[in-house]
Amino acid sequence: MPALATKEISTRIADAIVRPVTDDDADQVIELISDVYSEYQGCVLLVDKEEPELRSPASSFYKLGGKFWVAECGDQLCGTVALTPTDAPHVARLHKLYVSPSARGRGIGQALCNLVERTARDDMSADMMMLYTDSRFLNAHRLYERLDYDRQPGLVRRADASKSFEYVYTKRL
Repeated sequence: MPALATKEISTRIADAIVRPVTDDDADQVIELISDVYSEYQGCVLLVDKEEPELRSPASSFYKLGGKFWVAECGDQLCGTVALTPTDAPHVARLHKLYVSPSARGRGIGQALCNLVERTARDDMSADMMMLYTDSRFLNAHRLYERLDYDRQPGLVRRADASKSFEYVYTKRL
């Protein structure tokens, strides 16, 4: 695991233990995201073709100057979230916010967003967050809007197997 990630310790947020991801978590991370995708018709996770970074999440996000965390509920991963800088000065990007269906409604998604925002501000000197979210992920949209993210006009079409259309959300920190 990259040296940066080993400096961080686990912490309890909501009713989960949140810790930095390791590359050994890859299979569970992929399973969690795949389970979330399966809730939406036509949404598929093609890891090797479209999201190969999930095969080594700690290493991949560290190389991007970012961080990736997992939430554990008991002995299972129940949430993920990642953070990277962007090419725009003082803007950070939230990635990979997923909460398992069985863990929703317990504040885990909000707690993971708060962790990313705090880390972006403190470690990256970011004053703005941005993210892309599939137009089908209505619960995620409600969460972002409750946390004062603003949906930008229009849709972004991705050239992916899921035929995704995504919204862009931003938030001043």
